[in-house]
Amino acid sequence: MKRCIEALVGVGVVATLAFATAAHAVSPVVQLRGKAWLADAPGSTIDPANFHVITRFSTDTPGAPLFTIQQAVIFFPDHAGTNGRLFPSCSASQIERFRGNVKRCPKGSKIGSGTVTAQALQLGITARGQVAMFNGPGGRSITFNIRTLLPAYINESIDAPLAQLHGRYGEKLTLTVPRSLQEVLSGVFVGVQDFDVTLGGLTRVRGVDYRYLKARTCPRIPMHGVFDFKDWPSGQTATTTIDSKVHCTIR
Repeated sequence: MKRCIEALVGVGVVATLAFATAAHAVSPVVQLRGKAWLADAPGSTIDPANFHVITRFSTDTPGAPLFTIQQAVIFFPDHAGTNGRLFPSCSASQIERFRGNVKRCPKGSKIGSGTVTAQALQLGITARGQVAMFNGPGGRSITFNIRTLLPAYINESIDAPLAQLHGRYGEKLTLTVPRSLQEVLSGVFVGVQDFDVTLGGLTRVRGVDYRYLKARTCPRIPMHGVFDFKDWPSGQTATTTIDSKVHCTIR
């Protein structure tokens, strides 16, 4: 039995669509909301800075099946970056060696958690799963672990590279969804309804506390997201691009 469920991150309001094929009757729609809670100085609080993202997926045609997401790329405007290089790490291959037991990941490597709700489209089953996020090796990626019980037991991890950029955006996160998380059984595909996660975390190095998120000022430009979808039965593909302001609070 193949495993299903997709993961993805993002922040925003309304999507504009660019199609990979000619005109189509149904199009995917993305609605996203993001909030950030930041500390204005390194010693102002022992709490970590947090970034909460809710992403919801639908179509522009009521009752139409959801599309299956294949890749999500998020461009972050804040050049402050992260302190991932100072954090312990836990990769997808490590979690696989742990037989999916994320509790065996090094203490302090977990940097976020949340939930995902998705449909096994051809079965008409909706499943709610747990999401755990870990710092990747050297702080160069984020590892997503997805767990759910229905319509099948799923415990799969994905390494999403986190690249430093120059110019308008500071970092880029690329999450490529493996085929095993797009298809629950042969011919039964998955459509994500919502993805709700919070990213943060603290670590201590030589007696000094460091937050995973370095940012102490709110971003002045929107985030940018690019999402690639496919409707496997018809072969229709679509790309949705999003620009979205992050609601931000300085604590």
